[in-house]
Amino acid sequence: MIKKIILLLAIISPFVGYYFTIYLLKFEKKKIPVLKLSILSLVLLVSTLIFFRYFSHISPDTKYYPPKVEDGKVVPAENK
Repeated sequence: MIKKIILLLAIISPFVGYYFTIYLLKFEKKKIPVLKLSILSLVLLVSTLIFFRYFSHISPDTKYYPPKVEDGKVVPAENK
């Protein structure tokens, strides 16, 4: 569940940062810092990818077996 939350935050936070800066810039009459927001987005993306790379509990040698139907019942997917 924590992985989904981190991924969701990495996707949503640049947009939240954008709207927050737009709100602040209404008071200062400056241009939008597109470069800063782009760099922030890339940093968050790379940090999320690094997190999933090093903290994933599934080994590269794991075999994935997709869900299947046995005797009229669905058997869920398995990682062995």
